[in-house]
Amino acid sequence: MSSVWIIAALTTGLVGSLHCVGMCGPLAMALPIGRLPRSQRGLAMGLYHVSRVTAYAGLGTLAGTLGQGLLLAGFQRSVSVAAGLFLLLWTVFRQGKFSGLTTSRTAQWITRPMSRFLQSPTLGAFAGLGFLNGLLPCGFVYVALTGAVTTGSAVGGAAYMGLFGLGTVPALMLVRFVPDLFPVTLRRRFTAFMPVLTVALGVLLLVRGVYPSTVADRAGHEVPLCHGGRTEVNPKTP
Repeated sequence: MSSVWIIAALTTGLVGSLHCVGMCGPLAMALPIGRLPRSQRGLAMGLYHVSRVTAYAGLGTLAGTLGQGLLLAGFQRSVSVAAGLFLLLWTVFRQGKFSGLTTSRTAQWITRPMSRFLQSPTLGAFAGLGFLNGLLPCGFVYVALTGAVTTGSAVGGAAYMGLFGLGTVPALMLVRFVPDLFPVTLRRRFTAFMPVLTVALGVLLLVRGVYPSTVADRAGHEVPLCHGGRTEVNPKTP
């Protein structure tokens, strides 16, 4: 995965973390950390976030696998352009709203076991809560998944979503231990910036699709385009 995608994934996570504070912050505050022995509290929070990032990485693996299939079918540039247009049109028609795209009834298969885990202050419950939290419907997760699809590989997609998840950790840790750092006014300011980031990612995907810096051979491996010239790829080349 190129440095551009690493920066894009981390930035999406860091900026989206303020959105996570609003959406997932109440869950972070509701974690029964106080019911654990002091010696286990740090480990419990670590398990929660590791499991959450793992869930994101799993979704990224699926998204990257889909992107790889489309790449092998010769749709590398079309996927990037379509992803960019999707982000731009979504931002316009949803007017920058990043709430979940599915109804709460659809997510009940996730929220019901989460409520049971909240009643069980064990290390396993914290791991389960984190994993299920990563699967909750969230608009900004879908934005990140759009980028993961365009990586064109399962490993790239997993890495992209893993970096996205890591970018959300600092704010969720701080809102748990220092909630006064995130007043409502600050959250609103960052929320207003989120559509700007989405548009920027959409433009990046469009440019990548229209002016690719690489081409793919028949095995799905990217080959650099040198000096803007046309590169012929020999399918027999290992």
